[in-house]
Amino acid sequence: MNNSQNQLDELIAHLAALIDILALDPDSHWAAHFRNCLTTARALVGSSHDGEELTSLACSVMSVYGGMGSFNDYAPWQNGRLIAGMESLDEASNRVYMAAQAIRLRDATDVD
Repeated sequence: MNNSQNQLDELIAHLAALIDILALDPDSHWAAHFRNCLTTARALVGSSHDGEELTSLACSVMSVYGGMGSFNDYAPWQNGRLIAGMESLDEASNRVYMAAQAIRLRDATDVD
């Protein structure tokens, strides 16, 4: 349980960082998805959540990665230039994905 709490805390930290970066683009609709995920994650902190709730959260986070029109296709450009402050978007995005994937992989290997 302690490990799952650590993973949840890590996901929360990475989601918050990604949301801060996405806030630099007022035209992006992606921040709303990640804010919803962050709200869900924070609600799970300190609760007696089960593996299914964590897996559901992880799946929700990961659902926007991959495929045409996905978050992977998001280009933070305005007037032909990268929006200032978006240089770390890829790294922040990857951290969120990897944190969610770690939760899913842990839940897939748990034998309770």
